[in-house]
Amino acid sequence: FGGDTLESDWALADVRIEGDVPADELTIAWSPDGILALFPIIGGRFRMIADTGTASAEGRPAPTLAEIQELLDRRAPVALRAHDPVWVSRFRINERKVAEYRAGRVFLAGDAAHVHSPAGGQGMNTGMQDALNLAWKLAMVMQGRARPALLDSYSPERSAIGDIVLRNAGRMTRVALLRNPVLRDVRNVA
Repeated sequence: FGGDTLESDWALADVRIEGDVPADELTIAWSPDGILALFPIIGGRFRMIADTGTASAEGRPAPTLAEIQELLDRRAPVALRAHDPVWVSRFRINERKVAEYRAGRVFLAGDAAHVHSPAGGQGMNTGMQDALNLAWKLAMVMQGRARPALLDSYSPERSAIGDIVLRNAGRMTRVALLRNPVLRDVRNVA
C-alpha cells in the first residue's frame, strides 16, 4: 500500500453546535492557525474537522470536548458552542494506493485499493465507481457474455482514476494546510 502519511494531525467531532452557522451548507473557516470545516448532519448536529497544526506520534487520545470548543473559539467565523458529542477522534491523512487492483482472483476496490484526504469528497464516489466497474465486468464474464480477459481491464482503468483522485485530494489538502502568510492570503482571496 505505497504512499505517504501527511505530517499533520486532525481533530474530528460529531457534535451539536449552537450559534449562527448555516444548518444546510458547508462552512469553511480559514485562519492563521489552520482550517476548520463544519458539515451539517441533522438536528443541529455537525461534523467538525480541523487540522491541529501538529504532527505527533500516533496513538494520541481523542480530543476532549474542551479541545473541540477551543478550536471553534479560535477559528469559527462567529461564536459557536459545541456540546453533546457523539463521536470525537483524531486522525492522520494517508495518501496511499496499491500498485495493482488485481492479483489473480483477488480484486481490490474502494479504501482497500486507495486512501486519501477527504478533500474534494471523492473517496466514497470513487469506491462505488470501482465496485460498479468490477461488478459489470464480473457479471459479463460469469454469464458467458464476455471473455475472462475483460477482467484484465479493471486494474489499469481504476488505477488511473485512483491516481487522479489521490493527486487532486492531496493538492487540495496541501492548499488547506498552507502556513506561509503570503500564500495563505492568496488562497483566501481565491
